[in-house]
Amino acid sequence: MAYVRREYPRWSWSFSRQQTFEDCRRMYYYQYYGSHSGWEINAPPEAALAYRLKKLVNLYTVLGDAVHQAAQLAVERLAMGRPLVGAAEIEERIRQQLRSVWRSSQSNRALFVQHPNRVPMLHEFYYGYGPSDELVEKINERITLCAHNLASSPILREIGEGGGEVLSCEQFDTFELEGTPVYAVPDLIYRRTDGGLLIVDWKTGRQDEQNLEQVALYGYYAQEKFDVPADQITIRLEYLEAGTGVELTLSDEMLAEVKAKAVSGMIEMRSYLDDAELNRAKPREAFPLTPYRQQCLRCNYLELCAPELGLDLTEISGG
Repeated sequence: MAYVRREYPRWSWSFSRQQTFEDCRRMYYYQYYGSHSGWEINAPPEAALAYRLKKLVNLYTVLGDAVHQAAQLAVERLAMGRPLVGAAEIEERIRQQLRSVWRSSQSNRALFVQHPNRVPMLHEFYYGYGPSDELVEKINERITLCAHNLASSPILREIGEGGGEVLSCEQFDTFELEGTPVYAVPDLIYRRTDGGLLIVDWKTGRQDEQNLEQVALYGYYAQEKFDVPADQITIRLEYLEAGTGVELTLSDEMLAEVKAKAVSGMIEMRSYLDDAELNRAKPREAFPLTPYRQQCLRCNYLELCAPELGLDLTEISGG
């Protein structure tokens, strides 16, 4: 398909977009507006840099992606009637993925600068300070715990027992909410033997109340797509590091509340637009930096914000 240039990005909403908006308006600007068309050969320097920085990853996000891929593979194996692999094999798959990103980050900096969509780059190496021993130890511990708890997941056990149906696993989809496209990528939607739906989200981090809101919104999506009443939809958060789960049956009231909160977020986001129809953002200066400046050192867009923050990147990198 031929590339069709768009002057402005498409308007949409997702839970991760809302979280970025709440974390830092400037980060939100660069993520969804300032980096637009930054992949083009003749892109303005700031857009090109913003696009490059947008592509940075960190050890936590790489770990999360690797665990989700391991979970997807496990679900697909079980759905085909094959046995679940053991924790050791799951752990090795996760470690292989992290090692690959680590090696790329050390050896492919020049390629990343020229073509940031071709190779992965860790924030820790891009900014030159490197992962600390404490961080590496923490990631190693989390890998082992997540692999063990994924292998012994009660959800995977239920799928392996058969009788139900995997409706969706890590499949990207959209639905409309008040005329706005909403992105949904549920980790797993499973129809149980009693006809009810189970929506699962695997988490590699700590328990957070916002996670329930995200999965509840997937419940709204599933209700619309599969025509199932709210009280026949169960959402479950699997916290793989801790080996615990939080499970909740939805209600119409809960879905209405989640929907209202999402719509409220959309309205606030659109107040930062010069032209809502075109999805043209106001100038960068209309998007303030977060007051929580300790976040800035771990933000992808530090290079762009450093002058305004009065930071010397060579001091941060130790160079």
